[in-house]
Amino acid sequence: MPDRPSSLLSFLLRTITWPHWFQHRLRSVLTVVGVALGVATVVGVSDVSESVLVSFQRVVETVAGSSELEVSATTGDLDEALVERVTATTGVAAAVGLVESFLPLSDAPEQSLYLLGIDFLGSPVWEAQIPRSAIDLPDDLAFLARLDSVMVTDTFAKRTSRSQGAEVNVVAPSGPRSLHVRAILGDAPAAHLFDGMLAVMDLPAAQRLLGRDRRVDRIAVQLTRGAEADEVRRRLQAMLGPGTEVAPPEARGKQCEQLLFSLRSMLATASSLAAIVGAFIIYHTVAVSVHQRRRELALLNTVGVERRSIVRLCILETLVLALIGVALAVPLGHGLATLASGLVGGTASEIWLRLSVTEHARSSVGVVVGAMVGVVTALGAAYVGARATLRTPTVESLRPVEVESEAGPGVRVAVAAVALLTASWFVLVLPPGLGLGTMVAAVIATQIIAYTGAAMLGPWLVSRLGARFAHLVEHVSSLPVRLGAENVPRTPWRSGATVATIAAALGMAVTLASLVQSFEGAWMGWLEQRFGADLFVGAGARFRLLAGPPMSAEVGQAIAGVPGVASVEPFRVLQVQLADGRLVFLQGISIDDRLAHGGLAMVEGDLSGAASALKAGAGVLLSDNLAAKTGLHRGDSIAIPTPMGSRNFRVEGTYVDYVGSLDLGAIALSQPLLATIWGDRSANLFRVWIDPGGATSVVRSDVLKALGGRGYYVVSGREFLDSVRSVLRQFFYATWALQLIAALVGIIGVVNSQLATVLDRRNEIAMLRTIGVSARDVIRSVVIECAALGAIGGVWGVVVGGMLGFQFVAVSLHLITGWRIEFILPVAAATVSVVCATLVSAAAGYVPARAAGRLLLRQAAD
Repeated sequence: MPDRPSSLLSFLLRTITWPHWFQHRLRSVLTVVGVALGVATVVGVSDVSESVLVSFQRVVETVAGSSELEVSATTGDLDEALVERVTATTGVAAAVGLVESFLPLSDAPEQSLYLLGIDFLGSPVWEAQIPRSAIDLPDDLAFLARLDSVMVTDTFAKRTSRSQGAEVNVVAPSGPRSLHVRAILGDAPAAHLFDGMLAVMDLPAAQRLLGRDRRVDRIAVQLTRGAEADEVRRRLQAMLGPGTEVAPPEARGKQCEQLLFSLRSMLATASSLAAIVGAFIIYHTVAVSVHQRRRELALLNTVGVERRSIVRLCILETLVLALIGVALAVPLGHGLATLASGLVGGTASEIWLRLSVTEHARSSVGVVVGAMVGVVTALGAAYVGARATLRTPTVESLRPVEVESEAGPGVRVAVAAVALLTASWFVLVLPPGLGLGTMVAAVIATQIIAYTGAAMLGPWLVSRLGARFAHLVEHVSSLPVRLGAENVPRTPWRSGATVATIAAALGMAVTLASLVQSFEGAWMGWLEQRFGADLFVGAGARFRLLAGPPMSAEVGQAIAGVPGVASVEPFRVLQVQLADGRLVFLQGISIDDRLAHGGLAMVEGDLSGAASALKAGAGVLLSDNLAAKTGLHRGDSIAIPTPMGSRNFRVEGTYVDYVGSLDLGAIALSQPLLATIWGDRSANLFRVWIDPGGATSVVRSDVLKALGGRGYYVVSGREFLDSVRSVLRQFFYATWALQLIAALVGIIGVVNSQLATVLDRRNEIAMLRTIGVSARDVIRSVVIECAALGAIGGVWGVVVGGMLGFQFVAVSLHLITGWRIEFILPVAAATVSVVCATLVSAAAGYVPARAAGRLLLRQAAD
């Protein structure tokens, strides 16, 4: 045997490890699969999060063109006259305004065009993104002279069979309008935005179409050569004064991170759940592998191989399998992200802001973190398993494994496990306002601590409950039941690892189900109270609350003029930025209509008492989550930016709001005040009440006729709520895929553990056969044993998953978003899950049971 450590390890790998891997191919594959599952989820979710941010940043870069700075209003839009003042500033080479909006197609309202109004023919700012060489424009003067001229991408033109001169019918804020294609954009950076659904108009024509006469959304600023961006920015900010913000275009990417904070937090947390479950299977598989080879390792020790070298061998061979798993996981994670990015981007577009995740970004951080999770967990499992195995005296390890019966865990183990479960509640002392990384890290730490404690209690549960099970069936006549029950508590540490794996898998499922059900219950209850109406009217083809195209006040007046309509209540959200950089939404509400139709779900104060101050323009209401983040309460003052500068308002109360403000928070004020101070009279949604006794279907048809037909949706209250429910469920679709992984992990854990157990009991099984026990009874006993472990793991998983679900919904989510959501435990789903865990474990036990049957047949033949 080689003397040098490196030569010795190489020799042991060739003579011990390779044959073992080949003989136990399934277990080797399980180790690789366990690593791959954990790493792939981390990589995939990181890629999805990165893709969402990169897609938004790509839009920002394209719209910004070659500008180094952008001027925007902290609320609303800007006066176009500011363009001349910016242009005259030292260090500025050029300044141009732009407007942008999403407009549904009248003849295909399920699709929307991203309309960009810019001086793309007269300004060099957009030459790189929209080069003149890529534009098919027969007549420049005709395009500029006619206000209905539009340039579309070649992709859109081919997809819709439109050519030069064709009509494009859109739904503008004031109603349906017809545009004429007089230019086509070929292969250019801008042409790839939103999968080619881009339309470009000359700035004055776009302003007229969108009802923004002499107003622009932003001013793109190009600097003179050699000018310092920071110096020019400070100069512009001082010149423009309050109510405006001067920043590099990429600063809007950080705003996107604020908008998508809760979405990315939930994705990261969900991936950590799957990674933790993957860690369990890694540990379980490696520990079982090392434990089953204890006699072989003990023999090596007796012939002179030091225990230190044996531990190194176990670590090295596990490292090789882990690296194979990582190598497989990275492309698997990228593939999962490719499938999920569009789904997540679509959900964000329905609720938060419009995104086009057509190109998929790869997160190097996700790869590094995922690889570290897989490798470190695998090596830790190998080290702990090897040390625990080699801690047993050599003589004990060399005893026949068939007569082995482990001692159950003592009270100290149970106390330590309970202490860890208690320590997982440290989230109660965390302050609000933590960043994404810190918050997600805290949630992951909570889960790791809790699942570690739960795993430590696994052997204790198997020992106690298994003994109780054996006692209950000791007088049962069925031999397979008695055999199966007696085997459950025999190896509590190994069986406890199986129970812990099942509990982790089912616990993750229960946590996610609790999150979904709690979300849906809170959001739908709030919507039914806040958005109860007979009809809902919006632009486009389907519900979009925050990302919905704006409609002018004239649309509301047209609806109000329809016979049978009793009242029309607009709902408008407008994004503003507070002095501390916090993004929030302004909500304009019609006070009298709100009081007449259910009011608001108030936390502090009441709407009727605050009505006079709101109507007078002296007071506002804060959403409960914004109040939690800012620490403001009824009676405090809040400074809100306006086009005329910052203005203080008294907080008249706080109210519950979910969809209307998301996790950013909202400030509600009277609709007339929003129109007077901010100059915004548009609406994202109109709620319509019908006269008593009126026919909903008739009024619905008349409203559509009054609005010019297609391009708007008019849905009933029930249809509206169903649309919201559909969007919310889509939000969680990506997390449901993780539950499939959890189920796979549970099955793998049972198969792996019980297969090793059957192989260890081969002589015992032969002895049972010798005394007359049939092969069928032996197989049934293994299935019953697995079913019992599945039941114990299922119940324990519901307990742990319910606890972590409560922590996430009631504590962590409140820290992340400020929402107060009532926790709902899905009792029916949990009960079904326990039954399924029992049945699936029994079915998974059929694999080792068949192995037991083959042993009997082989030994009978011998």
